[in-house]
Amino acid sequence: MKGLKSTGFLLGLLLFGLLVLTGCGNVPGQQGQAGPKNNQTENIASPSLLIYSGAGLKKPVEEIGAAFQAKTGFKVTYTFGGAAQLNSQILLSQQGDLYLPGDIAELKPVKEKNLVAWEKNVVYHIPVLAVPKGNPAGIHKLADLGRPGVKVALGDPQANPIGKLADQLLQKYGLLETVNKNVVVRTPTANELVVYLSTKQTDAAVIWEENYQGAKDKLELISVPELKDYVKTVPVAVLNCSKEKELARQLAEFFTSPAAYQVWQKWGYKPVAR
Repeated sequence: MKGLKSTGFLLGLLLFGLLVLTGCGNVPGQQGQAGPKNNQTENIASPSLLIYSGAGLKKPVEEIGAAFQAKTGFKVTYTFGGAAQLNSQILLSQQGDLYLPGDIAELKPVKEKNLVAWEKNVVYHIPVLAVPKGNPAGIHKLADLGRPGVKVALGDPQANPIGKLADQLLQKYGLLETVNKNVVVRTPTANELVVYLSTKQTDAAVIWEENYQGAKDKLELISVPELKDYVKTVPVAVLNCSKEKELARQLAEFFTSPAAYQVWQKWGYKPVAR
């Protein structure tokens, strides 16, 4: 009899665990955070919102998310990474509320699976050619990236928009094969390119303008007219698997509010014209 009671207790625990894990919504552990309460709801878990964001957007996204949280009382959490990593996570988990990739083209995989409920363009992503302070390798034009002995860092084209952009740019001007011989690292995120530059492990890299804004004391920019045609657009999308679509839409709209644009501009982004 004692053994039967123990078995029943274990089965009960297993069934409870299955019920908790079932469904599409916020990542387990994200709910139950503090939000607006009253006497009737103080014991009920308030909604929280999970944002997927490109790693290069981390600082403005966190600052804007914190402002929304302070304004509404709803908890905002984040997952940052390269576009390929984030797309895989969204498609596999079918969880989360908002998505801000570094380029609108990165929405395609989730849109094809009908996971985008609403979207809006937010800011422009401007690519630049950066070198360590003092420009030790004497880089003055795009073709210099192919000179013998120059160490180049580029984004991984399979992982992030800046890597795809750099390869497209170099391919267009017939430099990709030559420059690839000088590439010493391909990084999954744009932020890692800044690390290689600022520590002088590499002589040059194509990064985003806002990445430079956070490392002005260690980097300098080289004027490359060819990059002007490669400006990208950052969107914000509400995911169809969100269990809080109305609240998620409010947060998405907040990312394009006047208050949010002050934050975007502080970090070097140019708002999309309305």
